[in-house]
Amino acid sequence: MIFVDTGAWFAVFVPADADHVVARAWLVRNQAPLLTTDYVVDELLTLMRMRGENRRALRVGQSLFDQELAEIEGD
Repeated sequence: MIFVDTGAWFAVFVPADADHVVARAWLVRNQAPLLTTDYVVDELLTLMRMRGENRRALRVGQSLFDQELAEIEGD
């Protein structure tokens, strides 16, 4: 299981990020289960909104909370 933090998620989802191409390619090739936390998702969505990615944040949030990409640990 691989833990994914805010910066990595941001790079995966935001094409304007300098590491987007590499992060996206890694995610596509990855076969290991991914793990993140509800705090990381909160931080990611806040960061996306602060950087003007409101619509993308809604789609990403739904996808993550549906646990399509990663298992989310929380309280």
